[in-house]
Amino acid sequence: MKTFKLKRVQIVEGDSIRQFDLIDGLIINKEDDHQTWILEAFLDHKEIDYFQRIQQSRENIEVLAVISSEKNDPASLYAHVHDVRPIGERISVLFIGHIRNQRNDYAEKLLASILENDNLSGEELLIQFKKQMRERPRIVKK
Repeated sequence: MKTFKLKRVQIVEGDSIRQFDLIDGLIINKEDDHQTWILEAFLDHKEIDYFQRIQQSRENIEVLAVISSEKNDPASLYAHVHDVRPIGERISVLFIGHIRNQRNDYAEKLLASILENDNLSGEELLIQFKKQMRERPRIVKK
């Protein structure tokens, strides 16, 4: 097993991404035959109802996890909420899941989306592409 620092965690909700104020967290690659990953996110207590609802639904959700450095691209995992525990004024949320796609073709999809939707070229295209690569918006297929 390998353990890494979790720097950011987000949940994909349809065409949008829900942000959380991560207090602390870690992500573990179990390195098993199923390519299982375990995430623990330490969050503000105000999020407890949200995560308890997800846990009770027993559905897999798409989790975006930035690992080790804020500069890294988020890893996309399909995961379920395994446990939600209050710890004082905070909560611990434990996810178990699997990496969705090892190949990162986000840049290609983003560029295609900008070209299709924004009708930009030259320097304007480059500026918009760099801006959106930093912001990492969700790309919606038409």
